[in-house]
Amino acid sequence: MTYEQIIKKITKGLTGNTSKDIKYLQEQMEYYKDHSMSQEILRACGRIMYDLFPEDKKSEIGRIIGNDLKVIEATLDEIRYNIYKKDISKAMNLSEALMKKAEEEILFQNDNESEYFTFNEFFEEALYIYHNKPKRKIRAATIPFSSIYFQHGNLLFEQKKYEEARLVLEKAMRWNPINSDILFEHMETFKVTGDIEKFAELTRKAFQYVFKPKDIARCYRNMGYYFIEKKKYKVATACYFMSLEFEKENKAAQSELYYIHTKTSKEFCKPTFDEIKMYGEKYDFPIGGSDDVIGLALSYGEHFLDDGQVEGAIYCLEIVYNLTHNDKIKNLIEELK
Repeated sequence: MTYEQIIKKITKGLTGNTSKDIKYLQEQMEYYKDHSMSQEILRACGRIMYDLFPEDKKSEIGRIIGNDLKVIEATLDEIRYNIYKKDISKAMNLSEALMKKAEEEILFQNDNESEYFTFNEFFEEALYIYHNKPKRKIRAATIPFSSIYFQHGNLLFEQKKYEEARLVLEKAMRWNPINSDILFEHMETFKVTGDIEKFAELTRKAFQYVFKPKDIARCYRNMGYYFIEKKKYKVATACYFMSLEFEKENKAAQSELYYIHTKTSKEFCKPTFDEIKMYGEKYDFPIGGSDDVIGLALSYGEHFLDDGQVEGAIYCLEIVYNLTHNDKIKNLIEELK
């Protein structure tokens, strides 16, 4: 029998009597524990069982999960505090212990029916689904795996252990492949080790995922750095001016433009939009926010609006406005607020 047929057969045996059904589900879990799809079946039975629990029992389970999460968050805070105090040894010990605990956790391993992630916000998940078209059900892991690995990767990076940092950051990306902070830190491991081609390749890819102005600005600064290394100063200038379009007061972009000015002297000038567009087409980087990102945010915004979910509509429409500065979108957001 297929997974669907087995679950259908199990649910047919439910009687509506909570105590009997819980005992019945426990028996089914024991029966299928050695099945080739045991992980998927046992998890499905667990979800059905949870739905049968009375509200006070659900609250108790929620408190237990919440307490575990609080311990993890408190440990992450302590790691950050020790980094702030420059006690790197203590921060590393705490981080290694937390990462070991995360790697021993088996509850949220992917199976044939489900994929587990720790997206930080709705649109990260929406972008993942849009780009990857997953066939399995997307579920949220209650342990912040991506934060645990990201923090440890940061620590290794600061100790100049770049290869180790890269491997840990790739683990963070497995749990949240869209988060810009993780993506940028991963890129930096290639930048500092001199692999600027890979650095540029990953930056070009990131343009598909970033949906906040500051992150688009950083993508352009990355490309600016790449073109400076290639001594293509006019293209680098275009990238830094585009960065300032999305983050007007950014000191790093301003500093790099000054550096280019000192290198090129009289040749230095602000490129026209047509020149920037030409450079983008020639060297394969987009001009402005991704059309896919804007279109997806607009589509979800309209969906939430039609469904009467005002907060969701505002959230998505603000993504659109921040990338386009469209007055109609701005007026709509103001009306909704």
